[in-house]
Amino acid sequence: MFRKCVVAVLFMLLSVVGSGVSIGVANEAVELTIAAPFGPSTAAPDPAMGSNGWYTGEVGVTETLFSLDFDMGLTPWLVDTYRQISSRVWEIELKSGILFHDRTSLSAQAVKWSLSRLIDENSPVFNKRVEQLLGINTITATDDRHLRFETRQPNAPFLYDLTSPDTAIISPGSNARHIYGTGPFKLDKVVPKEKMIVSRFDDYWGEKAQLEKVCLNIISNPTTRMLAFESHQLDITTYFPEIDAVRMASRENVKIIHAPTNRLCFFFVRTKDGPLADRRVRQAVNLAIDRQLIVSAVLSGIGGESCASVFPKTLPWSNRDLAPFPFDPDKASALLAQAGASDGDGDGIVEIDGQPVMLNMWTYETRAALKPTLELVQAQLSNVGIGSRLKVTRKGAPINHAMRNGEVHLNLQMWNTAPQGDPDFFISSIFTSDAGSNFMGYQNDELDDLARRGKMTFDPVKRKQMYDRIQEIIYEECPVIVLFHKSMVSAIHNYVTNYRIHPAERYLVTPRLGRR
Repeated sequence: MFRKCVVAVLFMLLSVVGSGVSIGVANEAVELTIAAPFGPSTAAPDPAMGSNGWYTGEVGVTETLFSLDFDMGLTPWLVDTYRQISSRVWEIELKSGILFHDRTSLSAQAVKWSLSRLIDENSPVFNKRVEQLLGINTITATDDRHLRFETRQPNAPFLYDLTSPDTAIISPGSNARHIYGTGPFKLDKVVPKEKMIVSRFDDYWGEKAQLEKVCLNIISNPTTRMLAFESHQLDITTYFPEIDAVRMASRENVKIIHAPTNRLCFFFVRTKDGPLADRRVRQAVNLAIDRQLIVSAVLSGIGGESCASVFPKTLPWSNRDLAPFPFDPDKASALLAQAGASDGDGDGIVEIDGQPVMLNMWTYETRAALKPTLELVQAQLSNVGIGSRLKVTRKGAPINHAMRNGEVHLNLQMWNTAPQGDPDFFISSIFTSDAGSNFMGYQNDELDDLARRGKMTFDPVKRKQMYDRIQEIIYEECPVIVLFHKSMVSAIHNYVTNYRIHPAERYLVTPRLGRR
């Protein structure tokens, strides 16, 4: 029995919540309608550009050479066999009989074309992040099914990096009007920032999809998403305040599903200058925060768990010897005193060298848990004499720019710390002295050396020891302050079958997803 995506009803919902933003929904019959806060911004969402690969991958349109299973293990996907020839050379053999959605055959030449354009600086879809991630020197198609990759230097996470949604393989017949992947669903229509409609690809090489069609509605406002779900305009919705999950759990015919993910809620900490340049002050901030209260109050006890390591327990790379900083305001106050802090004027805010410890704390609005978390941390810091000014922006990019300029002391964000299942991405993106997202001005020579060697070390035991030590350094020096690892919470109607949450927040629409 198909459902209708009714535009008028969602417009009415928008007027109820007063967002003033139009939501596009499918007016075609679809078998399942899903809402998410993010989606393609172009009519032909090339996975090489921006976050499009995440969006086309989660609805089953595009696939990568390798995938991550639900235990975060590496699994060949479009690949049949593979082998490592040397520290810099890999060979893969493609599965046979795979068709793109334009019904051309998957071949080594097509894979080379699809990947080469990402790493060619002269390509219109050159992806600097992917180019740095893979570090490919040459790609050679030795025949129709075999490819040889040579990297510039030893790259231990190379195969894991080929699970990145940006590296999804599309047909050379793709163009500015349409893209053709290899997944169980083909792209029917995209209304940028409003909706994406996909339909079953009957010539799919693997398990055939149970669903005939799926409509993904892009609804940025979490309240609007939940209202749409409650009024039966949606079959599945995600990324909403956990308090709504608690309320909806008692509803008949509704299921609340939650599972741990690799997403970390944390503060970038300005270590280069300002009051947080002193490690004792950073540690005092850590001790002043009651993480368990945040999990209980903001996440309703189901949306995550407090943590110590940047990597969650869903990953084998997590250093499980680390324990979350205890909530200890007395010790926090003692550390502040050691750093020279005192409340000389009795206004409730301590001063260091005559300057009040007043922190600029910023976050962005697109993730529901961030703003209440920031407000709760503000109250907890005030209890130890640390003042703060809060600011919530629409997106995270302006905060990062301001932090780089020294205007922000604490920058609250949520990142997927291992989107490819390997620890290198997060460490090399944030903590090394030359990292593109090192907004903190942080530098540690030992960490830099460990990160460099970790990327080139193939022995998993030795790599684990290196990344365990990196996590210890981060824990001790606090260039970031970790709060909790986020669980993904979804609401589904009880006729939805085989819905699963992936730790890397991938593969939302699988062939087995269906309805009774």
